[in-house]
Amino acid sequence: MSIVRRDGRERLAKGGACVGATGSASFSNYLALASAVILSNVINVSGFGVVPSSSVHSMDNLVLGTVALPNLPSGDPNQLLDDAYERGFRRFDLARTYGLGKSEKIFGKWMDNASKLGVNREDICVVTKGGMGNDKYGDPNRELCTRESLRDELTQSLDALRTDYADIYMLHRDDPRIETCDFVDWMNELINDGLIKRWGVSNWSWERIQSACNYALMTEQDKPTATSPQLSLAVPNGMVWPSTESVSCPTKMGEIEWYKSEGIEVMGWEALAKGFMAVPDLWDEQSLDQNLIRGPDRELGSNEWRMQRIQRAYCTKENYERRRLAHQIAKESGLSLAQVSLLYSLQKGEHVSVLVGADCAKHLDEMKDLCGWELDDEAFDSLTAATFVPKAAFITPPDAMQPNLIKMANSTLLTYA
Repeated sequence: MSIVRRDGRERLAKGGACVGATGSASFSNYLALASAVILSNVINVSGFGVVPSSSVHSMDNLVLGTVALPNLPSGDPNQLLDDAYERGFRRFDLARTYGLGKSEKIFGKWMDNASKLGVNREDICVVTKGGMGNDKYGDPNRELCTRESLRDELTQSLDALRTDYADIYMLHRDDPRIETCDFVDWMNELINDGLIKRWGVSNWSWERIQSACNYALMTEQDKPTATSPQLSLAVPNGMVWPSTESVSCPTKMGEIEWYKSEGIEVMGWEALAKGFMAVPDLWDEQSLDQNLIRGPDRELGSNEWRMQRIQRAYCTKENYERRRLAHQIAKESGLSLAQVSLLYSLQKGEHVSVLVGADCAKHLDEMKDLCGWELDDEAFDSLTAATFVPKAAFITPPDAMQPNLIKMANSTLLTYA
């Protein structure tokens, strides 16, 4: 039984007929039909959980993040990378700005040592990012990127990585002051010179990506084949970080589907919302410092500034409810909250991958074990809508259920109006 479909429209009949939230059906008809659907399932309640996947997720859908490599609790990034490789991780996300270049140097040293032990460079997919210059935080007024500065940043990355090429090179932020056609030309020059195999963008709007694709098609050049926006079970309340883009909101499903039709991979960052969707009691609602969240912006780059932006983005009523539901699913299925959260994002399309951070072998095992599972429709839809009538409600007399039905219907209509 599912009231809200994956595309955000309400199902008003068992047969699957749908209308938009602002369609012609009256609220009373909606409530009556919703009641009928729920009551018809009182005896035979469907899953709401995790089931074996009919199409196993590939390890290629899991991209290991490296931003924390310089500061691992163990102090041994080489061991973590060894453990990741042994478990099947072959794709690694880097950036010139991560650790001010330290992440690339650490990874480059590991890859160099691994090659001496028989690891084939062609088996490793190096994803790195540039184009921001000395800007660390996404300042829209940073120094303009140029053909020369972009090439110089890439050269520095390749030197640090001890490799001749990047498998995917991404523009870490967009800069609307520069025409998309310029970026397409510059990235194709890097491809033609053998410095990168393909290119992508990070934190670009859908409209700018469409523009770049159209120009590439018109000029018979390579278009971007990957985009990296924020994507997680937690829907952010505004920009998480300056000059970033998100496709987590259910209203973005059309955009995600368009990327699939164009052969563009969606590589979601902060898939666990900085731990909010991995630790069930992290930043509990009662413990939040409202003065921090609602107060003036803290100093750029400070730890308080980071915490303020994270909590403003993720600590919302709807996200707490999504976490509660996901934790319930995790406990009933024997998985972790992090695993359920990642399954949700991966289930948005076979072209979707997630950037996952890990600081120990246990976390790597959690990620690897995702490959054989998926959420059933009821679980997916409930997490999307951030609302669900618990199974316990089905032992309640129908008359007593009516307030719950009204509350659920109101919530659903407001969510998608």
